Amino acid sequence: MGAMSTLNVNARIQAMKTHTPPLDMKKLDAKLRQWQKRHDTPEKVAEAHRKVLLDRVVQSMAFENEPVSKTRLKTSPKES
Repeated sequence: MGAMSTLNVNARIQAMKTHTPPLDMKKLDAKLRQWQKRHDTPEKVAEAHRKVLLDRVVQSMAFENEPVSKTRLKTSPKES
């Protein structure tokens, strides 16, 4: 990663930090405990992660300034 890219990433991180409201730890803990109750087996945890995987990849690629659509990610390499 070049120096300009590093500066760009650092600027984005700093911007996110300055616009993030304080966290309510009690709410977060309650939300985590609810999630843990609903996902009490390895199979349920894996399914939950599979459901959001493409969304996370799209977000990550956009952050890296390499936007890609969810539809494109679902297309197999043989089809492109």
